[in-house]
Amino acid sequence: MNDSIIFITKDALCKSYLPVYGNKFWAGKTPNIDELAAKGTVFNRQYTSAPSTVMSFRSMTTGKFAYEQPYSEYTPKEVEGASTDLFEIAKSKGYSGHIIWDSTWVKMVLRYGNCYGADTQIHNMDGLKQGVGAYYKNGEPLQNDDSKVAQTIDRIINEVEEILKNTPKSFVWLHLPHVIYGRTSYGSDMDAFDMLIGRLRTIFSDDNIFISADHGNMNGYNGKYCYGFDVHSSAIEIPLISPRIDGLRQCDSLTCNVDIKTLIFERKIIPREYVFVDTAYYAQPHRKLAIVNSQFAYIYNKASKTEELYDLEYDREMRCNLLKPSNYDPDRNIIAPVRDYYFSPHWDDANVIAISFRNIKNELWRNGAFVEEFKNKYERKLKFFIAKLLVKFR
Repeated sequence: MNDSIIFITKDALCKSYLPVYGNKFWAGKTPNIDELAAKGTVFNRQYTSAPSTVMSFRSMTTGKFAYEQPYSEYTPKEVEGASTDLFEIAKSKGYSGHIIWDSTWVKMVLRYGNCYGADTQIHNMDGLKQGVGAYYKNGEPLQNDDSKVAQTIDRIINEVEEILKNTPKSFVWLHLPHVIYGRTSYGSDMDAFDMLIGRLRTIFSDDNIFISADHGNMNGYNGKYCYGFDVHSSAIEIPLISPRIDGLRQCDSLTCNVDIKTLIFERKIIPREYVFVDTAYYAQPHRKLAIVNSQFAYIYNKASKTEELYDLEYDREMRCNLLKPSNYDPDRNIIAPVRDYYFSPHWDDANVIAISFRNIKNELWRNGAFVEEFKNKYERKLKFFIAKLLVKFR
């Protein structure tokens, strides 16, 4: 064992996939993750700052929420070199910085969010991911292939061992794909994920292994299965398992990935009074902002100028919007009074609670210049229109 540290994130990893957070299917099939959790600290209220990879990465590296970033829209960024906290902190403590990811990430992550430090070495590996979803045409349903999984794990381990051979004191950020090559869908590869972590435990001390995600996904909530455009719990609450911090087996404080650098390099937990989660930068029309505190989650939807409020004590999955006391009942074809059917102790004071969040929103909210707002709004609509025509006449 050496002094190197590894930070393992998995793309679109929902908390609900892991037995340590209550998953029943994988119970007993993730022994390495379970043991690290038992020895370490499990964070029960860890949030991402954004439900999309590049924006989340920016917050993790810079330590700033999306609304604090100097960008009005999601466009290619200039190379920023050393203008980062995470890898500069690693460097200041004598660590050589390394990132391992599937090579297809280079086209997007570096182009849209290059904030990884001038001296950080990026190890681009082909074929770590199994293509799934709307952008991949797989034809027949995919089948598990354990030989592909084993090859993928071997390749990652070989790359890690090569890094440590050349730079013995390293900080390695290993970002795993949505689906590890050889598996079939989101959440289908927890056994493969655990096998990889088991191999990494032979290289790194358990006291230097951190496990998390960039974001989750909607996982069927409201009929949606992907991520990026929503700020509901399944997409923004993420797992975090660290070595034991402050003697805590469980951390129930509100925490966020903007503080990951402090957790890793100072072994210090930063409790937050509020967490801010954004789907887009401030001049983009599809921006949704969530403001979360210890009990409530408030959502502002820029496009519709609507608000939502959820009581997380009674409604962790954010099913019932307390600012919408009536709803259409398709079974009876009537407008139904939700408060008659759904218990909440906050129906009467929901509007007052919302005002306090609205005031916070107003303090940080800003819009782009007229030209920016106009271009972003109608350019996106035009792209959707063209995409629908292509599907129709394909």
